[in-house]
Amino acid sequence: MKTVEASGRTLDAAIQNALKELGLTQDQVDVKVLQEGGFLKSFKVEVTTKPTEEEKIHLFLQTLLNKMGFDNCTVEMSTQDDAIMLNITGEDAHNAIGYRGEVLDALQYLCSLQLNSKQGHFKRIVLDSEGYRAKREKTLQKLALNLEQKVKRTGRAVNLEAMNPYERRIIHTALQNSKFVSTQSEGQGTTRHVVISPKTQSNILNAPNAARKTLNFVYRSDKKRRR
Repeated sequence: MKTVEASGRTLDAAIQNALKELGLTQDQVDVKVLQEGGFLKSFKVEVTTKPTEEEKIHLFLQTLLNKMGFDNCTVEMSTQDDAIMLNITGEDAHNAIGYRGEVLDALQYLCSLQLNSKQGHFKRIVLDSEGYRAKREKTLQKLALNLEQKVKRTGRAVNLEAMNPYERRIIHTALQNSKFVSTQSEGQGTTRHVVISPKTQSNILNAPNAARKTLNFVYRSDKKRRR
């Protein structure tokens, strides 16, 4: 946000002088009258640009962290296409993560509600702290590949623990091109989880590295069959 002060013989003139300096229209600013005009006296106003939706969310999260007692935290913000990227840094940043990112996910959900409750179009919020998202993504990708081998070997489906949509998407993406397994989400609400299932048995047996069963055939002559 940017603030300027301007003067004019009339209130409207003072506002217009400020708008000219900012290069904005009146609906884009908030006006505060600092001095009333009169005899030999000019009007003086303080004009401040209205915060953007991104700036409002930035302030909302910073205020929320302070109220939670995370005073040594700073929120960094950037935008990317249809998403607002928020990153928490500082001495208390690790406290904003929680067990397996539960606190971080809750804060991200609150920011998303605050942003999209009044907007006509949806904008995604991505909240991170100390690079947790990237570390968690690598962990889940490794887990997905290990479970792919387990399902391939045993032929049995595996149910993962409940995950949020972001983490479930990582599992689905990691295995979307697998020749041996398929993934689907099951459950409702907080119990929704990913199930990794083997593809058809014939596909697994025909895979290049699949373990193959040996079938033993015994030939019996017609004479032996008659006995």
